Amino acid sequence: MLERADKTSRILDVKYFLLLPSVQDVGTSLDISQWGMLLKSASALEMYRRKFGRLSPNSVAAFLLLDRDFPRAVRFCISRAEQSVLQITGGTQGNYSNRPEQLLGRLRAELEFLDIEEVMDNGLHEFIDDFQSKLNDIGVAIFEKFFQVQG
Repeated sequence: MLERADKTSRILDVKYFLLLPSVQDVGTSLDISQWGMLLKSASALEMYRRKFGRLSPNSVAAFLLLDRDFPRAVRFCISRAEQSVLQITGGTQGNYSNRPEQLLGRLRAELEFLDIEEVMDNGLHEFIDDFQSKLNDIGVAIFEKFFQVQG
């Protein structure tokens, strides 16, 4: 789930940061076509269209980052990763007894209360960089808790 969240965020970042040739192209058919291709590359176009219909950058970003039901959405993945760790440890959501539970719970809560307009206003690329840093911290915490050989 962490890897899936990472890949979805990277796909979104590539579109936002690299694909659009210039600011003048925002909202053009080229821009909208690229957002559609981005959704298609994440196997998300059909579900997105059912939920939102018309393509818009903010709606695409909201869907791929914050949707609670789409299996490749970042929020969905983080929620499931947290559930998996809690099943392993026997913990419960809202309480934590170790670093992986704490970091996953914090990130899940952040995503649950996040507003896409705020993300876009502050910069999608910056949000994704910060998110990927948090994913790395979670990965390290999981490794240290469950896989590192204690010496």
